[in-house]
Amino acid sequence: MGLSHHARALLQRLARFLDGYAPCFVRRARVGHARRYVKGLLSDAKHKNMQGMVSRLVEPGDYQALQNFITHSTWQADMVWSRLRAILPDRRGVFIIDDTGILKQGSHSVGVASQYCGAVGKIANSQNIVTCTLHTGKYTWPLSMALYLPERWCSDPARRKGADVPDAIQHRTKHVMAIEQLDIAIAAGFAIDAVLADAAYGDSTDLRDAIAARGLRYSVGIGKNTTVFASAPRFKLTKRPSRPVLAEGSAVPQTVASIADSAMPKDWARISWRHGVKGKLEAEFLIRRVIPAHRWHLGQSHDEVWLICERTLGADSVRKYYLSNLPAETKPRELVRITHERWAIEMHYRDLKQELGLDHFEGRSYPGFARHLVLTALAYVFLQSERRRKRSDVVASLNAIRRSVTEILTAMLFASGERFASLVADFARDPPPSG
Repeated sequence: MGLSHHARALLQRLARFLDGYAPCFVRRARVGHARRYVKGLLSDAKHKNMQGMVSRLVEPGDYQALQNFITHSTWQADMVWSRLRAILPDRRGVFIIDDTGILKQGSHSVGVASQYCGAVGKIANSQNIVTCTLHTGKYTWPLSMALYLPERWCSDPARRKGADVPDAIQHRTKHVMAIEQLDIAIAAGFAIDAVLADAAYGDSTDLRDAIAARGLRYSVGIGKNTTVFASAPRFKLTKRPSRPVLAEGSAVPQTVASIADSAMPKDWARISWRHGVKGKLEAEFLIRRVIPAHRWHLGQSHDEVWLICERTLGADSVRKYYLSNLPAETKPRELVRITHERWAIEMHYRDLKQELGLDHFEGRSYPGFARHLVLTALAYVFLQSERRRKRSDVVASLNAIRRSVTEILTAMLFASGERFASLVADFARDPPPSG
């Protein structure tokens, strides 16, 4: 069975794309293993563990060699990430910092613990991956993904040895990991319009301050009990000025929920930020300039920022809260639009898991998991590159592009089977002469 011109062209683009990463694997055999692994992720395998992927490859090669390439080889995932960031076609957008959970049974896979898992929205036995992602408005690109290691993993020598955790990997909070990834992205030369995150990250004043200290803008979720000053506080002079005291009549710290509760109906404005599948996406917003009140009594001061209070429409209204250091002259609609660009991360995680098997890895070691992450990112970047090359006002979904690639790889698999069956039949009809 011959392949169409379209199929051959796509396979050639995939080969060229993967060739761009060949120097990261050093040896020719490793380059071949990387190609097979990525093709396995793009295949129609229902379970994208090693066995499932190998069973759907035209040229699976040696199973043990591929397994060794992931778990015991010496190539570095960081080198592939560095190459990926260097050659991404889009260089400007909003950065989204977040983490995604992978449910796991047992306790031996690296990083597994009873911890909050975003995939199910509760505490569960899981692994957590901290990510930094570039979103351009049309396309989303993974810039880094790293496994979060709970402290109990890092302080247990037996666990570290069993999972082959490198000595250089020590426990860091997710907030610290996020800033590390942000710094790597800055060093790679990306232009950052704003940093976005949910309240799990935005509630950290240290993280917000770290973003601002790098000269970056942010718009992040916060909890309802976050305290702010509605206007600049005034302090009275005291004989012992080490601890500030608010002057009489000064603004006092208030929770953002109390500010929303006390607002008049006329203070809320209905704002839409984009069109979704079911029409306009809109809600009511209360937007104010405020000053964060975190540790004010210890002498800490903060710059004025935007408070964005959101409440959904309808009888069962839900409130959300955000802080943003976007410029004071930013229009409300633009504030809302930028803040809501964070929706892209949910689609990003869905595609990585449902289309490419990010959560299907069954190995237990830290190096193996890190390599699976970066090879999954390569498969994702190839699919996004295919979307990007189709110059059209209507951009195909990543799912549609993946199906197209998968159909071609599946056709090749069936074609190879037919060719093999034909050779066997020919051999049976015309056996070689004896003697």
